[in-house]
Amino acid sequence: MKPAANNLGNLAAGRIPALDGLRGLAILLVLLWHSVFNFHFQHHPILQRVLSLGSIGWSGVDLFFVLSGFLIGGILLDAQESPRYYRTFYVRRAHRILPLYFAVLVPCWLLLKSLNVGWVSPAWSGLFDGPVATWTFATFTQNIGMAFAGIFSGGGFAVTWSLAIEEQFYLTLPPIIRNVSRRRLWYLVAGLIVASALLRVILIRFTPNGAFSSYVLMPCRADALGMGVLCALLVREERGRSFLNRHRRNLYVMAATMFAGILCVAGNSYELLLNPFFGLEYSVLGLFYALLLLIAVSQEDVFVKAVFCNRLMTGLGTIAYGTYLFHRLTIIALKIVVMRAGWRPTAAVEIGTPLLGIAVAIMLAAASWHFFEKPMVKRGHEYRY
Repeated sequence: MKPAANNLGNLAAGRIPALDGLRGLAILLVLLWHSVFNFHFQHHPILQRVLSLGSIGWSGVDLFFVLSGFLIGGILLDAQESPRYYRTFYVRRAHRILPLYFAVLVPCWLLLKSLNVGWVSPAWSGLFDGPVATWTFATFTQNIGMAFAGIFSGGGFAVTWSLAIEEQFYLTLPPIIRNVSRRRLWYLVAGLIVASALLRVILIRFTPNGAFSSYVLMPCRADALGMGVLCALLVREERGRSFLNRHRRNLYVMAATMFAGILCVAGNSYELLLNPFFGLEYSVLGLFYALLLLIAVSQEDVFVKAVFCNRLMTGLGTIAYGTYLFHRLTIIALKIVVMRAGWRPTAAVEIGTPLLGIAVAIMLAAASWHFFEKPMVKRGHEYRY
């Protein structure tokens, strides 16, 4: 029997297909959360119970956070002694994130201005509107504005609260990794993980908008990011890689057990932001996704190849950034078109509209990747560590 391929030796090469598959799973969960899992079939209790299992689909962003901690943490660890450490990192990140982000933000801002002067029907306000100042979206501080407002803002662009967390993470992690030894980094990151969970509990218990703030503020989501960093540290040590290879079966058992528990909670009418667990569920989900990550990057066994290395998941993962930016905008735009066309809100229309919006978003993201994002990423990688 052919042994499973070991991925840990490919870390230096910078490309593990299973990571694209994990990113594909993350965006798939988000897409399903914003479409299928939001349907309510009051007259079909069995179907509704099945759909309720997807009530943690929002946690796709938590998987993104774990992946970001692993990938960004790994990049910085590998370049820790580079004389071009900061410059190369930020130039590459800017080429990856900013071009498409502002290519979407600027038209949304122009739409808002057109709405304000009456050039466009108010029906289109759902694409980009809300109580949070527009300039916060340009500075990646919209999550802070949303925390103060206690509500998502920006219409179809509201999903960028998680991108704001990522950008704030990019400002925080590089100086930490540059100036802290790897031995001390373990303790520091572990402490930040615990502090993040405690901060959520405090905010939820003692502040008016604590449930919402604990969801959108970077320090409150640092546990998932930190778990990704710890995974990056683990696989870059010989003892860590040996540990993963020896205890791979235990990783599967732990992940399967946690997954069963998560499904039980989801199936019992769990609702986001009610926080019956005081935000500790975010830590549990982060740990579950960290286990999946370690399973995926250690060996390409039958499970990893089937789930994370298939063409659908890796393809979705490749265009995940564009899909994430586009999907809420296309869903809302199609809903507005359907409403203005006067179509009856039948089940087919209610279900088909968001699914069509997702299909359009995927097509836009694929085109964006091939003709816009990929060349920008290539240009960014001309700057070397």
